[in-house]
Amino acid sequence: MKIVAVGDAMIPARFIASACKLMKDFQPDVATLSWLGEQDKVTLQEERIKVEKGGPDAVPTPEGLMEVVPGVEMLFVHYCPVSQRVLDAAGPGLRVVGTCRAGCEHLDVAAATERGIVVFNVRGRNAGAVSDFAVGLMLAECRNMARSHLGIARGAWRKDFINSSHIPELEGKTVGLVGFGWVGKLVCKKLSGFEVKVLVCDPYVSQDIVIGSGARPADLVTLMRESDFVSVHARLTPENRGMIGARELSVMKPTAYFINTARAGLVDEGALLEVLEKKAIAGAALDVFHHEPIPADHPLVRLDNVTLTSHLAGTTSEALSRSPMLLVEDILRYLRGQRAEFIVNPEVLHKGEG
Repeated sequence: MKIVAVGDAMIPARFIASACKLMKDFQPDVATLSWLGEQDKVTLQEERIKVEKGGPDAVPTPEGLMEVVPGVEMLFVHYCPVSQRVLDAAGPGLRVVGTCRAGCEHLDVAAATERGIVVFNVRGRNAGAVSDFAVGLMLAECRNMARSHLGIARGAWRKDFINSSHIPELEGKTVGLVGFGWVGKLVCKKLSGFEVKVLVCDPYVSQDIVIGSGARPADLVTLMRESDFVSVHARLTPENRGMIGARELSVMKPTAYFINTARAGLVDEGALLEVLEKKAIAGAALDVFHHEPIPADHPLVRLDNVTLTSHLAGTTSEALSRSPMLLVEDILRYLRGQRAEFIVNPEVLHKGEG
């Protein structure tokens, strides 16, 4: 079985190739390629943002890819874009395209589906990492951890902060989770030890699942109004872009905190900036931004009631290293006729039926 594994500075091709050893019964013949080199994380960040916004044709076809894909049966990537042109070059023998991440913006899924190619991703691959980080940001922002460190680094021993009159403990507080997928469920589980109340807004998850997790279902406005912490964990879609805007933010408690480790596009940035500038909420902690890196002169940077991090939530050694293994394990289930969890376009499996 001919396989091409394309790595990058986050997940090297050798990690993907090593995972392919699990497919020994299918005699994998793995060729490796690196997109943008395996040292240049800065360029990778710049290029992947272009792809996430504009799709796989937003950047040039990765150098060398068109030469190695002809006749390939499986193509495994991380961030590397896979366009219709690449699929055409691979030819009719291409059966599977797999990515070691949850997002598929870099893959032409429609073109793959049209050609009968099964597309795999790895949903939840960094859910543990992101859920850890979200809980950490709640504590960092409300307890002024980053601001205190910055003060000490600048020679100040700070004791007074914007929220000094209402610095909270988590016990007894209400945490609202916007989105209850892999990450949201883990945040709920990890918060249980803090003895908080949890509200969940997710129209795609049944109330029974929410209640069974020890949380209470709520519509978005109710969640925003009643929560002491609002943490966003939804995937960005055309339907939910800007779902948290001026109306939703205006009903938050003045002592509440807003946390976003999901996607910046879910939030009206101007509306969030306004409530922070007016101190209409206690603070915010953000790991995602409309423009990354966030410009040094961005208004958020000068505020004293925000904690800003450089899109770090999903990046841990474990999340990156295990992703190729999770991908290949699921593809093996598919090849063996078992139920696979991560198929993006299951309609391909039913082509020709009926």
